[in-house]
Amino acid sequence: MYKFLIIVLFNCSVTISAQTVKIDESTAEVAFVFVDDDVDGTISDLTFTGNINLDKLANSQFNGSVATETIDTDNWLRNRHLRNKYFKYKDFPRLSFKSTEIRGDGKEFIVRGTLTIRGITKPVTFTFAKRPSSFYATTMINAADFDINIHEEKERNMVQIMITLPYTTN
Repeated sequence: MYKFLIIVLFNCSVTISAQTVKIDESTAEVAFVFVDDDVDGTISDLTFTGNINLDKLANSQFNGSVATETIDTDNWLRNRHLRNKYFKYKDFPRLSFKSTEIRGDGKEFIVRGTLTIRGITKPVTFTFAKRPSSFYATTMINAADFDINIHEEKERNMVQIMITLPYTTN
């Protein structure tokens, strides 16, 4: 009986001390670089619907979305063109990501999941690094995989995505 109580108390203390984080959506940043043309920009209005437990990272979920109408390249004409012609923001108001696997040690980790743009869902892998008060992630995608063909040659449609997720711990 004594061993049973010790095991129960230990398990409760592990559960109570789990280090969970809360993402600060208002200061999160999703940036991109259209590599071939060296055009950079941001996309905002992040909604984070996952949960992150630093003690059991594999049990966490990195899920969220951003609003396509917020694409900003510091050029209003280009923004309008991207939002309307390529991203069709009225028909597809949000880009979304849903994690399927998380592996790593908590300082650096890989998040695999699915990215949905314009109703097209493709697998994507983000490489994350934990910083003192934020997570920083990068990945490369080919926009042509999502029917966004800025250039006719598929290999010229590469986009680097960088995400900064500020957080606080419990």
